[in-house]
Amino acid sequence: MKINQLTKSTGIGVFFLFANLNAQSSDKIIRNFIKTDVSFRNNTAVDFRIQNEDKSASLKSDIVNIQQYYNDTPIYKSLAKAVIREGKVISFNNNFRQIGNNSIVADKIDKSEAFSTALRSLDIKDSGFELMDDKSGDLINLPDNKVASIRFYYERNNSLIPSQLFFINQSKENKFYGVLVSLTDGEILEKNKMIDECSFDRNHFTNETTENTNHHLLNHFNTSITDKNQFKAVTNATYNVFRFPIEAPTFGTRTLVTNPWDLTASPEGWHSDGTTNYTNTRGNNVFAYMDNTASNNINGFSPQSTTTGSLTFDFPFAESSTLSAYDNTNSALTSLFYANNMVHDIFYKFGFTETSRNFQTNNFGKGGGQGDAVRAEAFDGSGYNNANFASGSEILNGVGNWIVSAPRMQMYLWDYGVTFQQRLFYTDPVLATRPAVNTAVGSYQTGGGRYLMATPVTGDVIIPSVINGCSTIPESLTGKIALITISGCTNDVKIKNAQAAGAIGVLLHRTSSNSVADWTLASGSGINIPMVMIPRDEGNFITSEIAASRTVNVSLKDLGVGYKNSSFDNGVMIHEYGHGISNRLTGQGYSCLTSLEQMGEGWSDFFALMLTNSPNATADVPRGIGTYSTNSSTTSGGIRQYKYSPNMSINPHTYADTNSTGGQVHAIGEIWATMLWDLHWKMAEKYGYNSDVTADPNSGSAKVLQLVMDGLKLQPCNPGFISGRDAILQADQLAGGADNCLIWNVFARRGLGVNASAGSSSSITDQVNGFNVPEACILATEDIAKNKAFGIYPNPAKGEFFIKTAPTVGNATIKVEVLDLNGKLVKSIERKKNSSDSISTKGLIKGTYLVVVTENGKSNTEKLIVE
Repeated sequence: MKINQLTKSTGIGVFFLFANLNAQSSDKIIRNFIKTDVSFRNNTAVDFRIQNEDKSASLKSDIVNIQQYYNDTPIYKSLAKAVIREGKVISFNNNFRQIGNNSIVADKIDKSEAFSTALRSLDIKDSGFELMDDKSGDLINLPDNKVASIRFYYERNNSLIPSQLFFINQSKENKFYGVLVSLTDGEILEKNKMIDECSFDRNHFTNETTENTNHHLLNHFNTSITDKNQFKAVTNATYNVFRFPIEAPTFGTRTLVTNPWDLTASPEGWHSDGTTNYTNTRGNNVFAYMDNTASNNINGFSPQSTTTGSLTFDFPFAESSTLSAYDNTNSALTSLFYANNMVHDIFYKFGFTETSRNFQTNNFGKGGGQGDAVRAEAFDGSGYNNANFASGSEILNGVGNWIVSAPRMQMYLWDYGVTFQQRLFYTDPVLATRPAVNTAVGSYQTGGGRYLMATPVTGDVIIPSVINGCSTIPESLTGKIALITISGCTNDVKIKNAQAAGAIGVLLHRTSSNSVADWTLASGSGINIPMVMIPRDEGNFITSEIAASRTVNVSLKDLGVGYKNSSFDNGVMIHEYGHGISNRLTGQGYSCLTSLEQMGEGWSDFFALMLTNSPNATADVPRGIGTYSTNSSTTSGGIRQYKYSPNMSINPHTYADTNSTGGQVHAIGEIWATMLWDLHWKMAEKYGYNSDVTADPNSGSAKVLQLVMDGLKLQPCNPGFISGRDAILQADQLAGGADNCLIWNVFARRGLGVNASAGSSSSITDQVNGFNVPEACILATEDIAKNKAFGIYPNPAKGEFFIKTAPTVGNATIKVEVLDLNGKLVKSIERKKNSSDSISTKGLIKGTYLVVVTENGKSNTEKLIVE
């Protein structure tokens, strides 16, 4: 059911009525459209409600997300997206269900039983969870165990199955899922992880190369913004940070930045939510605090201003192989606060605003749900070599109440390249003089467990009677640190047995060697105490001390000596925030980037590249991601297989490479970001490059970022590469279509041309490259103006145009067809060749079209611009 053939996008969205006058007006416009459009002739009684309405300044249109209902219950992911301009629906993409013959399945289990089923599917115990009232929207459970519950119909085999969608956020094991459970038999219909993880193993890529390329980054982004801030009196603030676009400490030095906010995006500055004025790293857009205990508790430490009257966050920063990362606690939190606010303000200019579900405590009456500022956690204690983002959600329920779940960013320490890691410390002053020894630790495949951080676990060392820990330990180890030898069974078994006996930590004694190596714990091991592997000689020493009846009291901790901190990596922080943008803008704003081809990592990489562009950058300079956090050269690929470059000899990715990714989201995203990066440089070639995307909206850099943002708003739930491409093409067409062929040529060069195939939606191994562009784009590159048998005037056309042909005798007829730049027919008429009647352009959106005139089987084509 489409009136617009610009894309194959299927619009989608959350499910409740957006209660304002403009939405009511749009509701009437859409209902009138459905009554008259031929595609709805068998379904004019479709029931729907507007979920949200975003006024797009860039597209000069309202983008309206719509949810289909049946008997006051939303049908799961039965959605539509309308684009309204000047009171008319100019695009309506939907996947509405025909429900006339559907049978309604009755409920057989209640919501509580379904909830227990959801918890069991996540291996979470029932205790501590209560349901959210889906009518009032009231949260009646603890803040760190939020559960939002919403009733849906789920369509399968022409039946509507009652189901309940639960959002389950459990801090203890860092689990956050959306789970849809059937109310007929308890079947898990859908389970989506709502945390985008960006962790990587050491030596993830081994083919890394470096180049002698210098990066000279200048301070910008803030110059014009600072000037505008003089129009409103807010508390002045100064931050000592790696100012955008400096990517990380390896790319430049820190500077003092004063009042870097944009008052349109942050009308109260960065330290007030309109009600409360803060003097720490907290404000309307983000609260940056320390979470070294992995509690996800906002009561963690956050630095206070060093001055009164005005706000100053000027803290020391130093790094070396002998310094602890915790020496930079204050400066890291300042950096985390600054970066999150900068991304908020920059993307506000490109349409990530209140009505598109952005992240703010106070929306200042501009619409949307509020109370969802980013909770940014530094030094996160749930692991290392990671960064993640949980996007949360904004949901308007059936009685007009917002159900809001705040997003959370978790930033970690990275120990790439650190070869000596001391984690064993003696508390006895005499033993403390012993030389430090290298240690190793176990890591968890899934959330949970207890990683060593700066806060120590301290206790007396004890050697259990089962010295290798391979069977049940009969005596109590409560409050003790067990020394267990490595032999006879897996480390998991040893540690679990010690934990069951009450141990608060484990020393694994490698009796055969003085070398140690990290290992991986099995998924679902249930281990939640710290463990440290120590070399042979140190274990022998502790054993001898205990044998001599001397107490050995030790602290197990990791001070992060020589570690990198992703809270200083602007590229990584932008990447993580980018997950929030892509999740909130796609479809209903949650659980819509879960398909096998989903490109979330690609958008995030692209955003990071765009906001850390050097002023003197060119398409010839390849870019990496996360080079600082991974302790690698600034010219390396960082955490990606290939550096980003339009040069196919540097980055050879094509669409079909998705077949060999195994569904790994970072590998898939890298291919998508490669295409977007190519598009940026082509647009910059045409319109000019500007590293500051906020400085000139007419630069190619700003234009491509706007296209990508608009594409996110226009694309369907669970997009793949083809629907993501089509949404960008539709965004261009809605803006006038000036760059349609440029976009097609960029994507086609990487195999995402008009003849590319995504294959089955259930497979990630059957994508097919296509290098063709629409015929219109081929014609656009040729000299098609010569020897025309007809002409078009006026061109550009406003309201109408005329066909001019050579005069003939008789009643000869011609066929006139108008196609958009995707080759889709939008108008067709037959008329006499000598007719002087005009051809109306009424109903056509502004942009470029092709006019094909056919006479006696011979066709001629001319481009037409409609204004």
